Amino acid sequence: TIHGGTSTEQAMSTANAGYVEAPLNRRGYKTLMVNYNRDMIENLRSIAPDLAWICVQGKGHGDGTVQAILDFMKIPYTGSGALAAQIINDKILCKELFSASGIRTPAWRVLSLKDYHAGNFDFSSIGYPLVAKAPTQGYSFGIELIESPQDLPKIETVFAFDDPILIEEFIPGHNAMVGLFEQGGKAGLSENSQPLVFPPVGHAIDGDRENHTLVKAGSTAPIVPRGYSESLTSEIKSIALKAFAVTRASTYARVDFRISSEDGLPYVLEINAVPGLKPSGYFAKGAELSSIDYDTAIDTIVHNSINDRGKNV
Repeated sequence: TIHGGTSTEQAMSTANAGYVEAPLNRRGYKTLMVNYNRDMIENLRSIAPDLAWICVQGKGHGDGTVQAILDFMKIPYTGSGALAAQIINDKILCKELFSASGIRTPAWRVLSLKDYHAGNFDFSSIGYPLVAKAPTQGYSFGIELIESPQDLPKIETVFAFDDPILIEEFIPGHNAMVGLFEQGGKAGLSENSQPLVFPPVGHAIDGDRENHTLVKAGSTAPIVPRGYSESLTSEIKSIALKAFAVTRASTYARVDFRISSEDGLPYVLEINAVPGLKPSGYFAKGAELSSIDYDTAIDTIVHNSINDRGKNV
């Protein structure tokens, strides 16, 4: 498992590697944790692994960088390829693809630090409240809710991560997370031509709290299935598949939605190429609801990655 590095998501990356190693060891695999640093390439040469499980995320890490290194070294790896990882790690590029593909997403614009300081940006074109996002960050880093013009100085903290940044309409409502999981390969559960889409899940909602706040990482509320109507669930799954396809994702991923409390419609917020794999997390809960136990999901990802990507190394 490749983990750590210097990105803001370092600690979560290392935790994710630990989550993955436990089921791999239970299934009889020999595992080693390799830190993402200047010695990584030499370490990988020495180990000569059958597969690298990518746990690193963020700019200069899981944004296609480590994937390209592994492609060059002819080492099979988990998750999306280098191009898809680069696309998915850029929230602005994803927004452009979503908009061009007819995928419903909150209204958005791009803001540069130069235009922000010059006062050249019309925030009323989005309206308040709005969300400022650093396009290359995840795990709740580089994101601020701007409820009024008095909150605009918060944007400076977002520019500390990226320039330009994404300015997005805030959708009152709640979040829904949808895992996608390709099932072919030696340990596969079927030979479907498209990924299995897990049922939508999310943190248990405390009254109206999610309507007016950002849902950030670290919530202690339990993760539960979203009891939507059959038609809404079907629409969410269909949109998730489309987002998976247009970003060139593969093996597994997670699409995050905002379900509007005003019009009842699902809006895609982002797609994650390296979703968290905590046994009690979003992806694992979705797998459980699809009658796939955690260890089987991890094992299937291993076999799919070796069978699919290993043919080209």
